[in-house]
Amino acid sequence: MLAKSEIQKEALDLPAQERIELVVELWDSLAPGQISVPDWQRDLIRDRLAALEDLLPEERSVPWGAVRKRIFSDKT
Repeated sequence: MLAKSEIQKEALDLPAQERIELVVELWDSLAPGQISVPDWQRDLIRDRLAALEDLLPEERSVPWGAVRKRIFSDKT
């Protein structure tokens, strides 16, 4: 069996597209619940959901055209 450092070296030598495919395959190989979520991340999610609930319905979503305009108009 190869050591982690050897696997990492081999992986980093792959072309970018193959590295992306490898990452996706590795990520997909993890079973739900196999990765624990730290308490600070759970707290952050709860806080963000609570903040979202405080918004008016029209503030909860923004049409794609408005988002796109905001993104591409900020060329500072």
